[in-house]
Amino acid sequence: MIPALSAVIPSAGLSSRMHQFKPLLSFGDLSMVEVVIRLFQSCGIQDILVVTGFNHDLLEPIVQKAGARALFNPDFETGMLGSIQTGAAQVSPESLGFFLLPVDIPAIRPGTIRTLASAFKPPFETIILPEFDKICGHPPLIPARLIPRILAMDPTSNLGELLLSQKQHQVRHPVHDRGTLMDADTKDAYDLLLEKYRRMDIPDTEECGSIIRALLPGEDAIQSHLALVAAVAEKLARAIENNPNHTAETPGPVRLDKQLIQAAALLHDIKRKEKNHAAAAGRFLKNLGFDRVADIVADHMTLVPGENLTEKEIVYFADKLCNGSQVDPCYTQRFTDKIKQAPGAERQIVHRYETTRHIQARIEAAAGCSIRTLLQ
Repeated sequence: MIPALSAVIPSAGLSSRMHQFKPLLSFGDLSMVEVVIRLFQSCGIQDILVVTGFNHDLLEPIVQKAGARALFNPDFETGMLGSIQTGAAQVSPESLGFFLLPVDIPAIRPGTIRTLASAFKPPFETIILPEFDKICGHPPLIPARLIPRILAMDPTSNLGELLLSQKQHQVRHPVHDRGTLMDADTKDAYDLLLEKYRRMDIPDTEECGSIIRALLPGEDAIQSHLALVAAVAEKLARAIENNPNHTAETPGPVRLDKQLIQAAALLHDIKRKEKNHAAAAGRFLKNLGFDRVADIVADHMTLVPGENLTEKEIVYFADKLCNGSQVDPCYTQRFTDKIKQAPGAERQIVHRYETTRHIQARIEAAAGCSIRTLLQ
């Protein structure tokens, strides 16, 4: 249950380095400011305050239509603190705290907001700072008790000074969201952010690494296996995609989502030490908002192949090719050994073996070569 919280979104700046008005830059079908407003709305936060300044006449109607409150800061040219103070002064008196997120940091996942909110515990006096790979980012969650001190700050100071003075009341909360560190200060940064936003449902390589280090600290053997499966899965996908003789009749798609394959392969065993680890990993990833990755990971032990060769079959087969940290295309003996070790599970093991053989035949047809040739 998310406590009663608000969100303050400073959007008053001149966008001088960007040379375009950042709040209204396109982010898919929405503007940047609408994306940030919807981020908080999707987490159940309704008291959302957007502080305007430059071009406020253009921005305020869009903010109001999106369901947020627009607050004008007439002194917007003096710096960010004035806008923060304008927003903090109007935070709902019922709120226990507020998120502070500048409008040019829009590529943050709802799961990140929810996990930060869940870390905000009674008596609701602690500052919660999101941390990706030990670097603090946005948005901080600031307790309402600090609002009077924020409003009393000298205009020449900055909020960071106040937050630093509260070290004994800070929690650095790890998140697996690189968007917490990404802003749209320049055109190049905006392009990177837009690409990130378009693929929000798939963790990138750095985010996968963050998850692996958090869930499997010191587990070098499992981590090596994950990296190997990802490398093999990528090789399989590229061979299928690059087959010059591919036709519409070839079993398998012309294109596969290699980022999806990479993420699922890297994360398929993150709950390896738990019972029913595939299902456990699937639930964990779904809670982070990675639904497509979660579906592949949840099925990587027992799979019923579909009509088409998809990312799910690629990850499943790559996992079966990797024996620990070694690639072993002669997997028949391993299945035989597993039946001897667990005779009660013979039916399930035989099904996995038949599925593996079936997928191998389809991959070889789609790639136009044998698995042994493909892996060379």
